[in-house]
Amino acid sequence: MPTAPQQLPDQSPFTRLTLIQRLQGQQDAQSWQEFVTHYQGYMYRLVRRMGLHHHDAEEIVQDVCLKAWQALPTFAYDPGKGRFRGWLWQVTANEVRAGWRKRRLENTLLREQDAAMQELPDPAGALGAQWAEEEWRAHVATVAWQNIRHDFEERTQQVFEKLSKGVAAEAVATELQLAPSSIYVYKKRIQDRLRQEIRRLNDVLD
Repeated sequence: MPTAPQQLPDQSPFTRLTLIQRLQGQQDAQSWQEFVTHYQGYMYRLVRRMGLHHHDAEEIVQDVCLKAWQALPTFAYDPGKGRFRGWLWQVTANEVRAGWRKRRLENTLLREQDAAMQELPDPAGALGAQWAEEEWRAHVATVAWQNIRHDFEERTQQVFEKLSKGVAAEAVATELQLAPSSIYVYKKRIQDRLRQEIRRLNDVLD
């Protein structure tokens, strides 16, 4: 199952409420694809944050997607009581723990790692909320970059990606044969566009 973020079109007709309403209706395959596109990457980040390896995380995310999808028709969305992504975090955390208990019964060696699972934060608690918020921001930033990257020429993309990985601006300028001043111009140009796209995604995805 792919976990890379997929692009959300700039002219998306969705708002937070209409998106969730469409998902709850589950009227066609497109609704399922929208759900996976918008939220799978977030759930994958959460599962990895809880300590699962890539392969196990993919399996858990498949289960989480299915269970969340099955529960959506009865999900009561009330922005005043909590965000939709907060509900997804609780579903994800519950599924990770349930999967761990199942694997623990099948493999006694896993019992030695029970302490690590017990130390995972309560999804409704302060630390759990912090985890969820951090992974949400990372997820949205990743999707935002995928959405806008092709609006810029390849060299501009390379500048931003190298800077994001911690490469010094002077080193980037030397490698790409650019003036140091150009590096900062390219970076600011993308950052401005990226902030705009992140705000849009947060308005749409809750």
